[in-house]
Amino acid sequence: MLRGVIPVLYSYYAKSGALDLDAHVRQIEWVMSRGATGVTLLGLASEGAALTQEERKKVIARTAQHLPASAALLVTTRPDDDLHDIARIALESRGDLGLIVQIGADPAPSIAQIRAISAAPSFAASVEIGLQLAPGLIDTAFSAASLQSLPDIVQRVSFLKAEYNSIELDTHLKALGKTFDLLVGRNGQNFIDYLRIGATGVIPGPEMTAPLTAIVSDWMAARHEEAVARYGTVAAYVDFAMQDLDTVIDVGRAVTARALDLNRGTRRQPSGREGPSFEAAVEFWFSRWQQFEAGE
Repeated sequence: MLRGVIPVLYSYYAKSGALDLDAHVRQIEWVMSRGATGVTLLGLASEGAALTQEERKKVIARTAQHLPASAALLVTTRPDDDLHDIARIALESRGDLGLIVQIGADPAPSIAQIRAISAAPSFAASVEIGLQLAPGLIDTAFSAASLQSLPDIVQRVSFLKAEYNSIELDTHLKALGKTFDLLVGRNGQNFIDYLRIGATGVIPGPEMTAPLTAIVSDWMAARHEEAVARYGTVAAYVDFAMQDLDTVIDVGRAVTARALDLNRGTRRQPSGREGPSFEAAVEFWFSRWQQFEAGE
């Protein structure tokens, strides 16, 4: 079962503009020391779409080599990825892998990818398939309700990364009649609502690993009031970051860089938010982050 906090790692770059893989490894070590049950690669918050195919492969290979064998490795894929190639690279260094297949405006390419890798006997036991369901967050109308017309995909998929209304999602999942491991995206926004409908884990930015790990632990131990109280201490930070995708990346990268003493540098696709007002916001939220990282 996929459970716990499985953060999506940010992308940092050297002065030359090359992807900084050493910073990537430091993030792995940092989140694992704070209770993460694995890591997620190449999701929206990681700037995965800005990386070349060669860089994406290097990130997967380095992570598979460095991540503990007992930890979950999830890779977010896009329609132009070769899932067989991704699985081959990861499984050279570890025994299992989870693929989060993004469903875009046209779901056909992603559905075809799932069917193709499902037909490969060599990956049947070692590769779990999940779906990123994010209508409204990305350009797609595909939701869990759409799966009702795809029984073969329902059979193959074992987990979901869901990023839309929890009440609507709960209705859709009940109609499917199958239990999936349910991971929540959105940096943990409205996490308690998702836990109430059976979520088993969350995929936030690295800086949210320790705070959300404590919430998951409380909830799974039936300490629901404590979990709700803990969430109340972090909700303002999560809601601020979740104004839009750029804010999630800009603020999360900045807070994580300060926590790890990394050179934040610039993004490959800058949002234009650099400047005194943004730095003041980072200073404010870093101070707040220090408090709830410490459990205050």
